[in-house]
Amino acid sequence: MRHSAFQRLASAAGAIALLFMVTIGCDWLSPQKTRDTPKDQIRQVYALGRLEPAGGIISISAIPGERLKELDPDVIENERAPSNGVLGLLASFDLRKTQLKALEKKKQLAGKKRLHQVEVARAQKSQAEATLAQAEAKKKEVQLQNGKLDALREASNLAAKEYTELGQLSLTDSELVSQHQLDKQHNQMELANQDFTIADQSYATTVEAAVKAVIAAKANITVANMSLVQLEEEFDKQAIEHEIAVAKETLKRSILFSPHVSSEDTIDVTTIDCVKDHADDDENRGPHTVLKVSLQPGEFITQTPIMQLGDLKKMVCIAEVYEADVKEIEDDQIAIIRSPAFDGDFADGPIDPVTRKRSGGIRGIVSRIGSLIAPPGLSNRNPLASADRSVVEVRIEISDPQAIEQAAERVGLQVTVEFGEKASDKKSETEKASSTDVSPSTSSTPTP
Repeated sequence: MRHSAFQRLASAAGAIALLFMVTIGCDWLSPQKTRDTPKDQIRQVYALGRLEPAGGIISISAIPGERLKELDPDVIENERAPSNGVLGLLASFDLRKTQLKALEKKKQLAGKKRLHQVEVARAQKSQAEATLAQAEAKKKEVQLQNGKLDALREASNLAAKEYTELGQLSLTDSELVSQHQLDKQHNQMELANQDFTIADQSYATTVEAAVKAVIAAKANITVANMSLVQLEEEFDKQAIEHEIAVAKETLKRSILFSPHVSSEDTIDVTTIDCVKDHADDDENRGPHTVLKVSLQPGEFITQTPIMQLGDLKKMVCIAEVYEADVKEIEDDQIAIIRSPAFDGDFADGPIDPVTRKRSGGIRGIVSRIGSLIAPPGLSNRNPLASADRSVVEVRIEISDPQAIEQAAERVGLQVTVEFGEKASDKKSETEKASSTDVSPSTSSTPTP
């Protein structure tokens, strides 16, 4: 009985509900009607960015462990660096400069020594040429001794023949040839025989000695010529000059140069010293401005840069665009750079109630879109912002001179970047509007 009462109560409630829905015209039970969708709205892209010189912030560093000797007096924060490019010296500068001067002195002494060696080599060559002349003369003389040897042989034979004839006459008639004459002839025969024997035995040795003397004299001339050629090529001078070049490059490492000074520039490092007079005019100033000086003379070099410089004549903004928004960015797209730190015409103004746009900010143009996705380098101060987002760097060029001057006073400032509408989107909207305006004409047929 209780169950039947419950069924009757449920049926009555259902009837009341059905009557209520019919009364208010509720259509949620009927098929859903197609709703008009609004036109596609272009999503505004915002990103964080930082202001920096177009050439970047340049860090001047040195090998850790070195000690900073001195800074040029013209190295002042927010002032342009000296035009000669010398920013300061390291403690090793004096020692390396002394080593360079020692090598240059060595080069001078080597030059004087080379002149002396050249004179000695020339004298040796002259002496060798004189010796060669003597050896060749001796060789000719020895060759002439061949005829003299024949004469000595003939003289020895004649002396022996005369002695034999005197001996026969002495045997025939002792009064015709005395013993004294016979002994004298015998002595002459012995002398002539000895002269021939000596000349005959020494001839071959004399000829060999004369030939060797000529060869030795020619070899001495060759050695003297080689010595002269070697001295003229100045190998020792070239070696010292190479050492000097290495010493100069090593000395350059003890000098802090401004970025506008190239390592290929010809610099007389022996005359470099920190200028003691301040350069007040722009002609004595380089293109780079000293942004920050981190070390002072006497302090040791660490991983921290000694100073940071930048060319502030051209400024850019590096925006960190969320990876999902990069597709909304293209080259030559307009971007507005905003920050509460801007003043004057670049300070944020009120929002226009008609255009819904805010005045102020620095206008820029997208010049390059990066292709590397990486974690952001800037921190979002919004506590609700995602902490694990990835971004792409977009470079925005600033061309307005007043805007560049404003940005140059705030290097490294974190800003907000508003990217405008893409040119391709504007083109599609224009085409869509033109197609809407030119609608096809319709004709109505009268009802009979």
